[in-house]
Amino acid sequence: MIFYRYEAVQYAEHDYDGELVSPKFPNPSVELRKYDMVKETPKGYWIGYVSPIGRRIGEWAKWVSKTSKKRYAYPTKEEALNNFIKRSEKRVKILKHQVTFTEIAINVAKQIKL
Repeated sequence: MIFYRYEAVQYAEHDYDGELVSPKFPNPSVELRKYDMVKETPKGYWIGYVSPIGRRIGEWAKWVSKTSKKRYAYPTKEEALNNFIKRSEKRVKILKHQVTFTEIAINVAKQIKL
Protein backbone atom coordinates (compact mmCIF):
# COMPACT_ATOMS: atom_id res chain seq x y z
CA MET A 1 0.00 0.00 0.00
CA ILE A 2 1.31 3.45 -0.94
CA PHE A 3 0.73 6.69 1.03
CA TYR A 4 1.05 10.19 -0.41
CA ARG A 5 2.00 13.64 0.88
CA TYR A 6 2.41 16.86 -1.11
CA GLU A 7 5.04 19.36 -0.02
CA ALA A 8 6.14 22.74 -1.35
CA VAL A 9 9.89 22.90 -1.93
CA GLN A 10 12.35 25.40 -3.30
CA TYR A 11 15.87 24.46 -4.20
CA ALA A 12 18.96 26.63 -4.00
CA GLU A 13 20.49 27.93 -7.20
CA HIS A 14 24.04 28.70 -8.27
CA ASP A 15 25.31 32.28 -8.28
CA TYR A 16 27.94 33.68 -10.65
CA ASP A 17 30.76 32.11 -8.60
CA GLY A 18 29.12 28.71 -8.55
CA GLU A 19 28.07 28.98 -4.89
CA LEU A 20 24.65 27.76 -3.82
CA VAL A 21 22.37 30.64 -2.79
CA SER A 22 18.69 31.19 -2.11
CA PRO A 23 16.79 32.27 -5.22
CA LYS A 24 16.15 36.01 -5.59
CA PHE A 25 12.48 35.36 -6.33
CA PRO A 26 10.31 32.66 -4.73
CA ASN A 27 9.99 29.74 -7.08
CA PRO A 28 8.32 26.90 -5.18
CA SER A 29 7.32 23.63 -6.73
CA VAL A 30 4.81 21.20 -5.26
CA GLU A 31 6.21 17.69 -5.04
CA LEU A 32 4.43 14.44 -4.33
CA ARG A 33 6.19 12.25 -1.76
CA LYS A 34 5.41 8.53 -1.70
CA TYR A 35 5.72 6.31 1.35
CA ASP A 36 5.35 2.56 1.63
CA MET A 37 3.37 0.81 4.32
CA VAL A 38 5.89 -0.88 6.59
CA LYS A 39 3.41 -2.42 9.01
CA GLU A 40 -0.35 -2.33 9.66
CA THR A 41 -1.74 -2.10 13.20
CA PRO A 42 -5.37 -2.23 14.35
CA LYS A 43 -5.47 1.60 14.62
CA GLY A 44 -3.19 2.68 11.79
CA TYR A 45 -0.12 2.14 9.67
CA TRP A 46 3.62 2.53 10.00
CA ILE A 47 4.92 4.15 6.83
CA GLY A 48 8.44 4.63 5.56
CA TYR A 49 10.66 3.66 2.68
CA VAL A 50 10.85 0.04 1.58
CA SER A 51 13.23 -1.36 -1.03
CA PRO A 52 11.86 -3.34 -4.00
CA ILE A 53 12.83 -6.58 -2.24
CA GLY A 54 10.76 -5.67 0.82
CA ARG A 55 13.43 -4.44 3.22
CA ARG A 56 12.98 -1.21 5.12
CA ILE A 57 15.35 1.54 4.02
CA GLY A 58 16.79 3.65 6.83
CA GLU A 59 15.55 4.19 10.35
CA TRP A 60 12.77 6.66 9.54
CA ALA A 61 9.22 5.44 10.06
CA LYS A 62 6.05 7.37 10.90
CA TRP A 63 2.78 6.16 12.34
CA VAL A 64 -0.40 7.25 10.52
CA SER A 65 -3.89 6.81 11.97
CA LYS A 66 -6.58 5.02 9.97
CA THR A 67 -9.37 7.28 11.23
CA SER A 68 -8.10 10.76 12.12
CA LYS A 69 -8.87 13.75 9.90
CA LYS A 70 -5.33 15.12 10.05
CA ARG A 71 -2.64 12.69 8.97
CA TYR A 72 0.94 12.93 7.85
CA ALA A 73 0.21 11.03 4.62
CA TYR A 74 -2.91 9.72 2.89
CA PRO A 75 -3.81 6.61 0.90
CA THR A 76 -5.01 8.66 -2.12
CA LYS A 77 -3.45 11.53 -4.04
CA GLU A 78 -6.71 13.52 -3.82
CA GLU A 79 -6.78 13.38 -0.02
CA ALA A 80 -3.09 14.30 0.12
CA LEU A 81 -3.62 17.30 -2.18
CA ASN A 82 -6.61 18.54 -0.17
CA ASN A 83 -4.54 18.23 3.01
CA PHE A 84 -1.66 20.16 1.43
CA ILE A 85 -4.01 22.99 0.46
CA LYS A 86 -5.54 23.14 3.96
CA ARG A 87 -2.08 23.05 5.61
CA SER A 88 -0.84 25.81 3.35
CA GLU A 89 -3.90 28.01 3.94
CA LYS A 90 -3.48 27.59 7.70
CA ARG A 91 0.22 28.45 7.41
CA VAL A 92 -0.61 31.66 5.49
CA LYS A 93 -3.14 32.63 8.18
CA ILE A 94 -0.59 32.11 10.97
CA LEU A 95 2.14 34.00 9.12
CA LYS A 96 -0.17 36.95 8.33
CA HIS A 97 -1.03 37.19 12.02
CA GLN A 98 2.67 37.13 12.95
CA VAL A 99 3.45 39.89 10.42
CA THR A 100 0.62 42.05 11.77
CA PHE A 101 1.79 41.47 15.36
CA THR A 102 5.37 42.38 14.46
CA GLU A 103 4.35 45.53 12.56
CA ILE A 104 2.32 46.71 15.56
CA ALA A 105 5.23 45.95 17.92
CA ILE A 106 7.59 47.98 15.70
CA ASN A 107 5.20 50.95 15.74
CA VAL A 108 4.87 50.74 19.53
CA ALA A 109 8.66 50.58 19.88
CA LYS A 110 9.08 53.67 17.67
CA GLN A 111 6.78 55.63 20.01
CA ILE A 112 8.89 54.87 23.08
CA LYS A 113 10.75 57.99 24.19
CA LEU A 114 14.12 57.40 25.84
